Amino acid sequence: MRNDEDTQIQFALERLIQRHPEVPATTVVAIVTSAREALADAPVRNFVPLLIERRANLALAAQA
Repeated sequence: MRNDEDTQIQFALERLIQRHPEVPATTVVAIVTSAREALADAPVRNFVPLLIERRANLALAAQA
C-alpha cells in the first residue's frame, strides 16, 4: 500500500509542476514534502495523496 501511495504522490507532484510552470520545480517539491509531513500521522491513508495535492495547490496559488 505504501508504494501505491508514493506513486500517487509522485503523479500529483508532476501534475503540480505542470500546472504551475511559473514556480521552480524545487519549490513545488518542497511544498509537497511539507504537505506530506503534515499528513504523516493521518490514520486513514486512502485520501492522503489527494489531500497533499490540494494542500500544495493552495500554497502554490497563494504564491502567484
